[in-house]
Amino acid sequence: MKHLRLALTLSVLAFGLARAQDEERQQPPTEIPDFSNLDEFIYEPKSILNISLRHLSSAKTTFFGHGSIASTLDEPGLATGVNLTRHYHDGTVEGDQRVAGRTDTSGNPLKDSASGAQIFYSVAQDGRTNKWAYSDPRQITDNGYIVYHTYTADVIDDTRREKDTTSTNGLDLSVAHDMGKLIGSKITWNLIAGMSINDLSSDRMDPVRARVAAQSDYFSLFGATPPAPPYSSPSTANVNLLTAAGTPLTTDDGTAQTTTADTTILISNEPAARILSTTTDGTSVLNRWKLKGAFYTFRAGPTVNLPLFWRLHASLSFGPALVYAGTSYMVTQVLQPEIGSAISDTASNVSYKLIPGYFADAALAIDLSERTGFFAAAVYQSAGNYTQSLDNSSAHYSTKVDLSNMNGLRAGMSYRF
Repeated sequence: MKHLRLALTLSVLAFGLARAQDEERQQPPTEIPDFSNLDEFIYEPKSILNISLRHLSSAKTTFFGHGSIASTLDEPGLATGVNLTRHYHDGTVEGDQRVAGRTDTSGNPLKDSASGAQIFYSVAQDGRTNKWAYSDPRQITDNGYIVYHTYTADVIDDTRREKDTTSTNGLDLSVAHDMGKLIGSKITWNLIAGMSINDLSSDRMDPVRARVAAQSDYFSLFGATPPAPPYSSPSTANVNLLTAAGTPLTTDDGTAQTTTADTTILISNEPAARILSTTTDGTSVLNRWKLKGAFYTFRAGPTVNLPLFWRLHASLSFGPALVYAGTSYMVTQVLQPEIGSAISDTASNVSYKLIPGYFADAALAIDLSERTGFFAAAVYQSAGNYTQSLDNSSAHYSTKVDLSNMNGLRAGMSYRF
């Protein structure tokens, strides 16, 4: 019975398979779809990316203003008063530092009970000091004084000084979109938007007219001749010890015995006189004006394209522009006094300005392929001017930066997408 059921099942499966193969042979073949009635579609790039280097002519800067110069280290103090600390441009005079050890009636040193150190006291006031310094031989006068100076200057120059910035190389990036052809011609037009960055740098140095004030304090040398400058006291020197007969004292091996002796020249501990003088000239003060920064140019407008021959075409772009400038302005004033080193004062600030303007570009381009090409353009832009000022206790200066009528060249590569 089992064998009968297995034989029947195999017979049914064989019949079904044969039937399916027969129906498949009777069906018609599958047809290939016909796409001949569809329109052909080809993508045409409508946008252009331009990357280029841009060389731009110089801007114009004008420098003007007033200022003052004074050494922050000089503190001459009052015209009268003994043993004061006085700092000058060419030296110092301080309080007397001569001291002597206290002794008892037997000549023994008096010592502090707490520390055990000998007690010292100032030498009797004699109107002199052993603590002073000077720097230039011209400070010594013919009548036995040393003169010390303090200088200040006021710049009173009203001249406006002009200086063109250096021409600059920068980067330019723009995107144009094809807007189609002008009516009835082969001329096409685009809408373009772009930005560029260029440096701003201007530097000028000139002597300026200034009123220079000198304060001179005279200190007496009491007829002594000071050591050659630069000199700072107190000073000491090794000297030979002498016998009562005035001959050098020596050790057993014949070596001369020496000791340290105070060689300080004393001067008066307050000025004998203070004299103020003022001169006006155009050589004592030298000013340096320095402007450094960069500016971004944002532009947008139409571009008209004219095909010439082969793959060569010309274009003209124009429209509004917006310039964003950021600059650092620094003024250094340098006073060179008659005696002593130069005195300088520097002031600076940073400013950011937004200025409207316009641009125009005329370009010649060649297409290397359907997507890439090279171009070169003459560029022009004008964005007016702005004034940057710095104002503090010692400097009141301004500079006018003129960004109008700037021209140059631009060259780079284009890519269609």
